[in-house]
Amino acid sequence: MKIKNINKFIYPIVIIVSAMIIGGSFMWVQYNKQESIEKQQRLELEAERKKAEIGRIEAEVKTKQEKEDKVFSNNLKCQTLLKDLKQRWNNVVGIYYSEWQNTCIVKYTEDGETEEASIESMQDKE
Repeated sequence: MKIKNINKFIYPIVIIVSAMIIGGSFMWVQYNKQESIEKQQRLELEAERKKAEIGRIEAEVKTKQEKEDKVFSNNLKCQTLLKDLKQRWNNVVGIYYSEWQNTCIVKYTEDGETEEASIESMQDKE
């Protein structure tokens, strides 16, 4: 009689323990799967941020290079005018490009002092 009573309790206990093991295993797998998905999303987001930062830096470098090229080109244009200016006015000392004023600035001497003026204003003095 004791064995029959034990059998009555063993099967339900085995079923309950098995269900708990299977359920726990399923939850563990789902948790790890979710954690893996979140990790992948974090990695993708970090990669996108790095890509955006690289793009921003490349754009800044390109803009800076274009600006430097423009200043260099304008400076060359100003320098080509120097010989002509020295022939027209004997007091011209030098010339440079002013990025701020976006024009050539002529250095000249007047009454023993060095002065500067934009090339446009120098042409008015002719």
